[in-house]
Amino acid sequence: MKRTLLTIAGTLVITSVVVAAGAYAFVNSGIYDVSATTPHSRMMYWATHQTMEHSVGRRMDANVVPAGLDLPTEISAGAALYVENCVTCHGSPDRERSAISQGLNPQPPDLFSATREPDPAENFQFIKYGVKMTGMPGFAGTQTDEQIWALVAFLNTTPGQTAVDFAHATGIRPTSRPSDLPNQEN
Repeated sequence: MKRTLLTIAGTLVITSVVVAAGAYAFVNSGIYDVSATTPHSRMMYWATHQTMEHSVGRRMDANVVPAGLDLPTEISAGAALYVENCVTCHGSPDRERSAISQGLNPQPPDLFSATREPDPAENFQFIKYGVKMTGMPGFAGTQTDEQIWALVAFLNTTPGQTAVDFAHATGIRPTSRPSDLPNQEN
């Protein structure tokens, strides 16, 4: 019995050392292509996506959704923040994605998809803290919680939003030319 336990323990130690050495060798080999123009392998996509889903899910309970996200003033304030901070990557219903957005891997989600079901607590988590290795920045250092919730209020209205709806909410007239975006320096 003692010999069996020693054999098992020894096998576990040797296996752990071999796995750690293999992981170290892989990381330092440069074999894995990290360029943004090459999609992740299926396994890497699965691993990073699962990690992100579980990480966000674990922390979302701390996000207490405030009342009033359906108020026009909140939605309007969020629309202005969207134009200022988000349209470059996430686009709008009638515009082609920017060169910045097209160069991101993975691609930013289509927030205007009619089938998207917004989760306010999840959106707050993504916006406030960002997501590593996706290009999604965290706005905790530049926006207040109130501003982030206003942006969430706007995002609650985007699924299925038309160009006319977007123009009404943001003041940006419908077009397919990025040059028609308003000057944000004011």
